[in-house]
Amino acid sequence: MNDHDKEEIGKVAGMGAGMLGGARLGQLVIPIPIVGSFAGAVVGGALGSEAGKRAGKVILDAGTGFLDGIRGRRPEADSA
Repeated sequence: MNDHDKEEIGKVAGMGAGMLGGARLGQLVIPIPIVGSFAGAVVGGALGSEAGKRAGKVILDAGTGFLDGIRGRRPEADSA
């Protein structure tokens, strides 16, 4: 998996999380049925997408390193 793939995965995950949180917050801020949820989801999705794109690679690299440690694999740089 290359860095671009990791960014795309983070982008989609961040967008989903942002949309859910944004819809919830939007409904609190704009208490008009559907309108508040929709507006919040749009804003939350955009913000979450950018945050996920930036953090996706870091999170996936950390998870891979953690699992490799559990499996007893050494990073490529150490095995040379």
